[in-house]
Amino acid sequence: CWCEKTTAHKADAITDATTDLRAFGQTILSLKGNVATLAAEIQGLESDMRQNGEEQAQATSIRQKENIAFATDSTELKEAISAMEKAVTVLGQGSSSLLQASARDKVAAVVNALPASKALKPRQLALLSEYMRSGYAPQSMTVQGI
Repeated sequence: CWCEKTTAHKADAITDATTDLRAFGQTILSLKGNVATLAAEIQGLESDMRQNGEEQAQATSIRQKENIAFATDSTELKEAISAMEKAVTVLGQGSSSLLQASARDKVAAVVNALPASKALKPRQLALLSEYMRSGYAPQSMTVQGI
């Protein structure tokens, strides 16, 4: 009859709904666990990103300081090269004592202008010191071997 069918149908629906509720409860718990795990991962990644940003700022600062030092050294070395070129020109022009004195002064100025980080080797300093003491007296008016 109708009551029995309806009662049986409602009992089955209640059983199915109870089973579904348990399954949904388990799914909710599982998803809450996933949310907690992902939230912890997000915090770790945010921390890593902050640390990476700080390291990038440090590296940028170091690169800027190195660039300034390079520009300074480069300028000093270019000036020293220019002075050396002038000294070579003066040395190649003749052997008069006035020119030699002027050349010695220019060589001394170049040596003094060299930055400390680009100091000459001991042998190079010895050769320049010897030149400064004795001067250069070429046998002819042309520079040989260059």
